[in-house]
Amino acid sequence: MDYCLITFSSSSGAIQAQRALKGHLPFQTMPVLREISASCGIAVRLAPDAADEARSLLSHSELRADEYAFYGISGHGPTLTAQPLFG
Repeated sequence: MDYCLITFSSSSGAIQAQRALKGHLPFQTMPVLREISASCGIAVRLAPDAADEARSLLSHSELRADEYAFYGISGHGPTLTAQPLFG
């Protein structure tokens, strides 16, 4: 896995997640990859080793577990794969 991506069911969920992660983990906000279908166009990119801590932080936030999803991203371009994490 090259990086972890968190997708959201709404823009407000993405903003809440950014607040929950800020100051705890480095992350980048980016558009959702076209290989991943999601209602919201905003995603959060993290280092692979930060996924467990991000999951813990989000589980203690106001977000419900069905408002976000974690993916492990490998490769790029035509070789890009997105695998759901914590299924």
